[in-house]
Amino acid sequence: MIKKSTAVYLIAILSALMVTPAQARTRSFVASYGNDANSCGPFAPCRQFGRAMDVTDPNGEIVVLDSAGFLTTTISKSISLTAPSGVYVAITVLSAGTSGISIATPGVNVVLRGLIINGLGGDNGISMSGSGNLSIENCVISNFSGAGQKGVLVNAAVSVRIVDTLMRDNDTGIQLQGGAVTDISGSKFLGNNNGIHTASTSSAVTSTTISDTIVSGGGTGIEAISSSTGSARIQMIRSSVTNNLTGIKSSASGGTAPITLSESMVTGNVVGYEKGTGGSLVSLFNNTITDNGSNIGGPIPTILLQ
Repeated sequence: MIKKSTAVYLIAILSALMVTPAQARTRSFVASYGNDANSCGPFAPCRQFGRAMDVTDPNGEIVVLDSAGFLTTTISKSISLTAPSGVYVAITVLSAGTSGISIATPGVNVVLRGLIINGLGGDNGISMSGSGNLSIENCVISNFSGAGQKGVLVNAAVSVRIVDTLMRDNDTGIQLQGGAVTDISGSKFLGNNNGIHTASTSSAVTSTTISDTIVSGGGTGIEAISSSTGSARIQMIRSSVTNNLTGIKSSASGGTAPITLSESMVTGNVVGYEKGTGGSLVSLFNNTITDNGSNIGGPIPTILLQ
């Protein structure tokens, strides 16, 4: 029987051999045994993402061949970083002021798949401040637990998609602002001081849709906050917010911060929901909000299904 790691390696080689020479730079490879002096091909992989990125065409792909740890990296072109199933790919962020993956170039489309990003002193797991698209798929981002540290920080008018991802034990699991439009589905936010934080600090509208997701065991589970003339919006469907100090919180000193709940559960929190000054919470009839210590800000208005 072929070992799993060997099978992954052979599949990567075969896929590389199927392209024409003119397309050879659309896919590059990195490995624990790689060398950055290599060509980054399947038989001569590089060691680090940065080197592989230099030789890969825009919209290309970097594939990891085996389990290894990698250095932090800055992404300046449209690219995919992919770890196949069964391959452990870790980025450890050690230094203050740094992020595991930094994206600041405008207009790039970035896909991150199968990565594990661990904080041991760094500021952020993933930071995006340029326009474009960001997809985070089947990743684990954890231990950015110092004051102000974030698993993911997005501060731009970006389209963000997060699927099947775990954000664990961060000060903030994910912070979205600057007009970001985000879809989070099938994910887990566990033990974060602030799980999902959507903010408006300008005239932009920052919008987050949460579906089929668990937010549990932290400080504030979900928060929308606006401090300017824009809007911070959250729509949550088929999700649960449980066993936090505060489950859901909305407040606005300027602009609006509406949160709408559908087919979701808010239970076991010290404070189930907090509707602060200027905040807005709306519930469909099909939510369960029960067994919380208290709720702040009065009853939540309900709306009929259309």
